Amino acid sequence: MVTKETVDLEWDDSHVVPPRVTPDLVFLFDRMIEATIDKVDTGRGKVVLDVGCGRAVDAIKIAQKGGKPVGLEPSRTMLDHGHKCVSEAGNTVALIQGIGEKLPFKSESFDWVVCKGALDHFPNPRGAVEEISRVLKPQGRAVISLANFESLGHRLGRKVHQLTWFLPRKNPGERQAWETPPDHTYRFDYHLIRDIISAHMRIEEASGISLFWGAPVWDKIVSLLPRKIAFLIMGILDKVARRFPSMSDVVLVTCCRRSISS
Repeated sequence: MVTKETVDLEWDDSHVVPPRVTPDLVFLFDRMIEATIDKVDTGRGKVVLDVGCGRAVDAIKIAQKGGKPVGLEPSRTMLDHGHKCVSEAGNTVALIQGIGEKLPFKSESFDWVVCKGALDHFPNPRGAVEEISRVLKPQGRAVISLANFESLGHRLGRKVHQLTWFLPRKNPGERQAWETPPDHTYRFDYHLIRDIISAHMRIEEASGISLFWGAPVWDKIVSLLPRKIAFLIMGILDKVARRFPSMSDVVLVTCCRRSISS
């Protein structure tokens, strides 16, 4: 059973962004936000729950699009960050402390539920997906996006690392992009994402975001290129990734309750 006692209530995302931010990381983060929020229909003031809202960046964008966002976050530290971000943006966003596996809301409360880059931090992702389904209105939709640790870039990174294990490393203790971060409870790939979501909801669409993040020297290549050219190339690769989610850096899934007919 997941309770607040089993969740880090002081978790902080300050370690998530590395000291050196390369163009491929900027593209990946920005594109992940854009692609996830673009899926949400905020017309007529629809109520949107953002599970694992962090600094409320997505909730703020949902409010700017005309939606009525509610952000849920277990960490008091992140809620403090979120309140500051909301205040600076001048938007109306309700922020609530709670855990994804036990959402503090009545059934059928929300038109949309968003969970971006958070499900792999939860102690029980299956329970969280079940809860997301419960709080959706009968015609509601959920949008879930997650890092794919079996992406093409990660597979290439692991393979090259295995073949060159004998070479000296500049920073031997540094975590590689394809290694699971210590604050992740699950290591998701495309098939596991589909398996966990489809246990409680019907998947309507699955697509990919970005390609080659974590591949050997990819960050160095895009850093050397002129910015416009680098982002043009990454944009083209992103379009390819949309059609091949199993190879993409991030998997984006839109789903609905099983009671909705095809």
